[in-house]
Amino acid sequence: MNFRNLVVIGLFATLANYVQTENAKEPTVFVTLLVRNKRHTLPYFLKLFEELNYPKEKMILWIQSEDNQDQSLEILNKWIASVSSDYISILRKLIPSAGKIRIPDKWNNQQLEKIINFKETALETASNLKADYIWFLDCDVFLYNPNILQSLLETGHPIVAPMLDSLSLYSNFWCGWNKQYYYRRTAEYAPIRKAEVIGCHQVVLVNSCFLVDLRHAQSARLSFKPEKIQDYDGPVDDIISFAISANKNQIPTFVCNDQNYGHIMIPLDENENLLDDYQQLIDLKMAISGKNPSLVQIHSIFQ
Repeated sequence: MNFRNLVVIGLFATLANYVQTENAKEPTVFVTLLVRNKRHTLPYFLKLFEELNYPKEKMILWIQSEDNQDQSLEILNKWIASVSSDYISILRKLIPSAGKIRIPDKWNNQQLEKIINFKETALETASNLKADYIWFLDCDVFLYNPNILQSLLETGHPIVAPMLDSLSLYSNFWCGWNKQYYYRRTAEYAPIRKAEVIGCHQVVLVNSCFLVDLRHAQSARLSFKPEKIQDYDGPVDDIISFAISANKNQIPTFVCNDQNYGHIMIPLDENENLLDDYQQLIDLKMAISGKNPSLVQIHSIFQ
């Protein structure tokens, strides 16, 4: 059954009314969480998410998880049961995996299309509920700045991301892309990543943790689905299709490095698997124990 059909019309009406009338001082934020094989990061991610300095009664959570080969669903179900009364609503589609546990293959087009459909449905649902913002958030980031959401809201940018640290030069933004819309390193990237120039910087693409202002005049034109984007000539890829959509509709995208916002896990290479992701988390813990100054703020969550 389509995820959208799991939410009854009465719930939509109730939430839409709540969003428009209750506690109007703070914007309502629709948070999307897509989870796959994140047993090792979920406890830390969820702990930090709960500690965000933003009213939970102004947040709607939209969670989907399937194709897991670990205990992600068990962790999610336990956490949802413990916090369900804190948020406006938690809409979820948690599908148990069939078959024995195995190390997952790299993403293919079929899996990428699932992600595209999930994010497109989330975007449409947030709009239908008249939420003020939608926050796309991956579960392998550690948001150790509790004021991150309020800080992003205060920028006033239609699409904005916090710059996330990592154990390498990798981060959650691109300053450039090539003719096929894949990543291209530019001279602007390193100074932003290393915080040599401070502020909010216009970039071509953000991912993993970014906020979209649904009240922006052009936000209704945003899409993850290539067939909905005029003259689309990019690949099957959710973050690229969304970035192309924003670019074609002249909606600027920003990344901000004015604060220490959080940490991001480095995506796996094609020849890596889930065990390599486990090792990366171990490496992160070792870096923290070595008193790396950039990681001191997240030390306590790994104790």
